[in-house]
Amino acid sequence: MAFLRRAFAALPVQLQRPIVRVMKRRRQDTRLQSVATLTQQALGDLRPLRTIHDPALPPRIMLVIDSIVPEQLMGGAGTALLLAVALAQARDCGICIVTRQQRHDLPALHALLDLQGSAFGGPIEVRHFTGAAGDAPVPLGARDLVLTTSWWSTWAARHAVPLEQIVYLLQEDERMFYPGGDQQLLCAEVLDDTRLRYVVNTQLLLTHFRESATAGPTAHGIAFEPAFPASIYYPIAHGARRNLFFYARPNHPRNLFLRGIATLERAFAEGLFPAEDWDVHFFGIDVPRIDIAGRPIQYHDTVPWADYAQLVRTADLGLSLMYTPHPSYPPLDLAASGAVVVTNRFGPKGRTNDYCDNILYAPLSIDGLLDALRAGVERVGDTETRRAAFDRATLGRDWTTSFAPVVAALADVARPGASS
Repeated sequence: MAFLRRAFAALPVQLQRPIVRVMKRRRQDTRLQSVATLTQQALGDLRPLRTIHDPALPPRIMLVIDSIVPEQLMGGAGTALLLAVALAQARDCGICIVTRQQRHDLPALHALLDLQGSAFGGPIEVRHFTGAAGDAPVPLGARDLVLTTSWWSTWAARHAVPLEQIVYLLQEDERMFYPGGDQQLLCAEVLDDTRLRYVVNTQLLLTHFRESATAGPTAHGIAFEPAFPASIYYPIAHGARRNLFFYARPNHPRNLFLRGIATLERAFAEGLFPAEDWDVHFFGIDVPRIDIAGRPIQYHDTVPWADYAQLVRTADLGLSLMYTPHPSYPPLDLAASGAVVVTNRFGPKGRTNDYCDNILYAPLSIDGLLDALRAGVERVGDTETRRAAFDRATLGRDWTTSFAPVVAALADVARPGASS
């Protein structure tokens, strides 16, 4: 054995590492693990919620969400909180927020509500439940409406909450988050559960689910359109230089980061955005510093919603890709702030322009996106046409109006004597 140890130590490090990895795997393979343990390791988000029935609880809206931290209180997470408030106000009840991953930041939550004009004066309770053995069960009342915010939080709630009390806020075809495999399969099973109610962010997305024969939202889906309050989203004068915004998220494959920078490289090479006239801004997390035709790029990491909106108001032209049927928020944010924006078609998305004529839908080929960017530059320079398109846009401006169909459809859910 001593000889073997000396021989191993004499090997180059490059040869030692694979041998160590093989030895570790062999040691791990000898240990017996339960199916639950293996599943937990592979699918860490799938931790069942544990609840304890409390008949004395007054009715509440229970929001099950990954986290409430400032840098994530935008887009889908922000919409979930605003919907919880709208439902609580309609029912005259409190809110219980259950975070599953990161802990909460209540000042950030109230700042979001103030910004959106949705201040809430009722009680807000926050619990953190990761699913660890030491986590206390979450008290659940018979009149609580449980609002889940992802397929994994819905999966977790289905193990501990009566199905008639669950409402699944669906803001994307979440099956598209994964390649073919167990996660995609489990997600599809949740979306095919016709016992649940589904609140779907945009009619476009609900149309996609119906066209793809997705059983759950097809049977029990109610759509709403997001709101873009005029107090937040509006154009501002920002000098003679123009601003090009690219929604850059390299760690989110559906945002097609590589296709976006390849398109911009071509655009810069042909002089579409001359440096003497245009500044370039990249928005996103963990964006690598890139040399694209030697152009200076201003990088903006995730910022709170108010700071993000302040930057969007200075945009002239945006490039924002989403390889799914949902329109996604950045194109709508930009259009609501007076900018022109190029995005891509996908399924029903882009068949018609239901939001604003300043949103230019393009095929996902580089040539197709370049053609749309050229049209976008022309539209930016045509201030009269650009302003007219902004003025006749049909983007909602009030969250109460946006959520009204949902509030009405869920009026009797989780209430005594309500029919299922």
